[in-house]
Amino acid sequence: MNFQGFIKSKFATWILLPVFVLALVGFGKVYFQKRTIDKEIAKLQEQADKIQQDNEQLSSLIKYYNTPQYQEKQAREKLNLKKEGEYVIALPDSNGESAADAAAQQTKASNLKAWFNYFFHAN
Repeated sequence: MNFQGFIKSKFATWILLPVFVLALVGFGKVYFQKRTIDKEIAKLQEQADKIQQDNEQLSSLIKYYNTPQYQEKQAREKLNLKKEGEYVIALPDSNGESAADAAAQQTKASNLKAWFNYFFHAN
């Protein structure tokens, strides 16, 4: 039997058809795996880009924190330092009540409460 006769026979059809179907299923499986992997790669690439942006922002912040202007600003605000020859003027709080007045009012209120508790034995 020649090759064309073998291809046309029912025996070849019953053998080649399942082989073809299995090959098609295998290719489909590989295709979907490739798509899944490509999606995962795209997601990871997006995460890497975001991390790179965050890294660049942090690098610029570090550069800013190392500048003399920032260090001077922090020394003035947090350490209450001043340059030589400078004068510092302290202004009261904007609400017009100083911290000492607030503490005195708090003491008065608690003192009155203490006397009330003393005379009327309240807890």
